[in-house]
Amino acid sequence: MIAIADSVKQEAALAMHTLQNMGMDVVLLTGDNRKTAKAIATQVGIRKVFAEVLPSHKVAKVQELQVAGKKVAMVGDGVNDSPALARADVGIAIGTGTDVAIEAADVVLIRNDLMDVVASIHLSKRTVKRIRLNLILALIYNLLGIPIAAGVFMPIGIVLQPWMGSAAMAASSISVLLSSLQLKCYKKPDVERYEAQARGSMKSLTPSEVSVHIGMDDRRRDLPKSGAWDEISHVSLSSLTSKRKPRHTENLLGDEADRWSLLTNDQDEDQYI
Repeated sequence: MIAIADSVKQEAALAMHTLQNMGMDVVLLTGDNRKTAKAIATQVGIRKVFAEVLPSHKVAKVQELQVAGKKVAMVGDGVNDSPALARADVGIAIGTGTDVAIEAADVVLIRNDLMDVVASIHLSKRTVKRIRLNLILALIYNLLGIPIAAGVFMPIGIVLQPWMGSAAMAASSISVLLSSLQLKCYKKPDVERYEAQARGSMKSLTPSEVSVHIGMDDRRRDLPKSGAWDEISHVSLSSLTSKRKPRHTENLLGDEADRWSLLTNDQDEDQYI
């Protein structure tokens, strides 16, 4: 017997563990069957899995998390991931993926390495800190220079000459520029560092620790179930009005069946992608 399967990336478990330590909730969205998805999740340490999902389900899940007030980052490399990559707050595409996914993403990783996802988040946080520092530097010059230029301290003999104001503006721009250029010296943390931090705490999960959902079935369970009396009433009303179901009733039933799928058929799915 010959078996063929995709192997899990060596750095996948370390990347998931590092992201979770950074305070992020990691969810696996895949079109594979539940057994394969659960096996992968147990190896890499993901506790919540949505298997057998369509591209429309991925988009719906991203929208659901955004409505809940969460910032969503989507990582993918396939055509089926491109709608969710475009809908997420931050779409991260693997450089070796399809052109459609690369075009839809906000960030493209050159290497086929999941640890670069951690590095990109780390770099983005450094960039935001640098922006805040630059804002503080610019405010310092203005908070000190504007009152002096307005003559507030003139009674005590402190007067700002025109050349001093020009020099202060130039110094403000130069300090902000030099502060920003320090990002060119950024070096992403070594993998050995993350491995040392994860040593002893990173381990595979047991199947019972992984929650697997099929499609969007976690939302379907929240729907109220119709009772026996509701079904009898519906049949009685249909028999009294007409032997044929009204057009609007058929539309309602069709909408109920397709509520959890944005794509109604294969042709629509191809057009959406």
